[in-house]
Amino acid sequence: MLELYNFILYNFLHMAKLSHVFILHCWSTDSLARLAMMAQSRNVFTQFQSLDSKLRLNEEFLHHNMLKLGVFLDLNCNQSGVVLDRASAKRFLGHRYHWLIYDRSTSFSQVETHFKEAQIFVDADVTYVKKDPITDNFLLFDLYNKGRQLGGELNITADREIICNKSGCRVERYLSDLHTRNPLQHRKSFTGLTIRATAVVTALPLNISKEKIFDFMEAMDRTYLDTYGRLGYHARQPLRDMLDCDFEYIFRDRWSDGNATGGMIADLILDGADLAIAPFIYSFDRGLFLQPITKFSVFRDICMFRNPRSLSAGLSATEFLQPFSGGVWLTFALLLILAGCLLWITFILERRTEWKPSLLSSCLLSFGAGCIQGAWLTPRSMGGRMAFFALMVTSFLMYNYYTSIVVSKLLGQPIKSNIRTLQQLADSSLEVGIEPTVYTRIYVETSKEPDVQSLYRNKVLGSKRSPDRIWMPTEAGVLAVRDQEGFVYITGVATGYEFVRKHFLPHQICELNEIPLRDASHTHTVVAKKSPYAELFKLNELRMLETGIHFKHERYWMQTKLHCYQHNHTVAVGLEYAAPLFILLLSAIILCVGVLGLEVIWYRHSTLH
Repeated sequence: MLELYNFILYNFLHMAKLSHVFILHCWSTDSLARLAMMAQSRNVFTQFQSLDSKLRLNEEFLHHNMLKLGVFLDLNCNQSGVVLDRASAKRFLGHRYHWLIYDRSTSFSQVETHFKEAQIFVDADVTYVKKDPITDNFLLFDLYNKGRQLGGELNITADREIICNKSGCRVERYLSDLHTRNPLQHRKSFTGLTIRATAVVTALPLNISKEKIFDFMEAMDRTYLDTYGRLGYHARQPLRDMLDCDFEYIFRDRWSDGNATGGMIADLILDGADLAIAPFIYSFDRGLFLQPITKFSVFRDICMFRNPRSLSAGLSATEFLQPFSGGVWLTFALLLILAGCLLWITFILERRTEWKPSLLSSCLLSFGAGCIQGAWLTPRSMGGRMAFFALMVTSFLMYNYYTSIVVSKLLGQPIKSNIRTLQQLADSSLEVGIEPTVYTRIYVETSKEPDVQSLYRNKVLGSKRSPDRIWMPTEAGVLAVRDQEGFVYITGVATGYEFVRKHFLPHQICELNEIPLRDASHTHTVVAKKSPYAELFKLNELRMLETGIHFKHERYWMQTKLHCYQHNHTVAVGLEYAAPLFILLLSAIILCVGVLGLEVIWYRHSTLH
């Protein structure tokens, strides 16, 4: 027995690199004591379970929280079959357990009996051991099945021969090339097997023939129809080729009924499918049943609209006063008044015997210089002209700075709407249209978010428009955004951006406002939790990401970014932008007429008296 004990410790410590071992045995107490002492001396933590006739296995049998647990099983014990049946039912023959199954018989009858119908999959780490009747060495065999539900059969592959003595063990010879590569590399070919794949189709009724559904899924046109489902279908074809297998498709009309019920998600959870063709948005509720493998694509739902030009400009009388603050305008006005006073004094000193302009006329000359209008009367002296030159230079710099601000504002990027949140949109008077895709419609109708519920109540339930004016096809909704300034359309960027690029001029794209319907996220390739194919699918999909195959399909099927070219056309400044200027002019005319009226009244009053 000493050679067997050395072999057990050698297998778990040196081959499997494990220090926690569960021993299932039917040995004597003395034998166990010797094994326990040997394990303790090598820092191996062991737990023993006797497979006697009174064996009762509870629900916590073999459950653990470690990365991996080593399990030794003596196949010749009376209750070994019960243990293997329980392990098969609980799917303990997976990657989180390293099984070392020892058989004292020389045939494979027992192992075939126990494992032929067992739930042992491609990620199994099961080593079957028996002694060579001639050399008395230990022969190791690798056991796995790629999946009975896929049409797989039990595979027993000779691995190596181990020679042990009382002092230790070593490899005598290798019986195959299994030691040269990872087990998944050895098992990655699914030739002749059929993987069950669940897919989503919402653009066609499911009661039509499968030939028409496959024609639709394989077509490369009209990418806005079932974008995510068809992208997943095309992105999975390289995976099928890499695995060298066939796909059996199960078509559904939705991803799920809720977070974790119905549709494709039910196929995964209830073990009706091994792989989801379309991606999923990962959430807490789904995380209880599914595990993500790789990132698939970007997912965003937005509310897009263009500003009405009158709303974007804003009829404000202070529009042309905004380049400078009030302090700057006041300083400039005082400077012009001071310059007018100095000019008046200069004219008095220069024109002793001639007509002299009044203080008001001098201030008017200063104001004309400030407005870059020149002056009909200038000083004669060198000092006066230098002062007037300084005033003109100051006014020139102010004028150029002012005009650059105003022109850049009028010809620059359009002002975005003040509506920045979903709640503001729900409370506004803007009309709303919604893309009738399954995931968008279900989210709008069933979301628990207060702002989404308010939007649904105000714009859908409370709307007097017909349903076809609310639930609009993608192209019609995008055209309505283009033609009706202020019309809001709720769509996914993967489908809506295609029509924006098709129907919008580049500068019109710059005028778009976007409000997120929900937080931007990524969709993921998912499989059921504890799926035996998770690691194999992950390695293959990462390979497709590294080589760019997946990004090639994603760039073709999805438009997730718009480019704004705002300077590719001549901007016509409309009345809504120039209105503040005319408001200021009208105000000045009214003020001047008022002053003129006061002057007339004062003149008549002075003449009469």
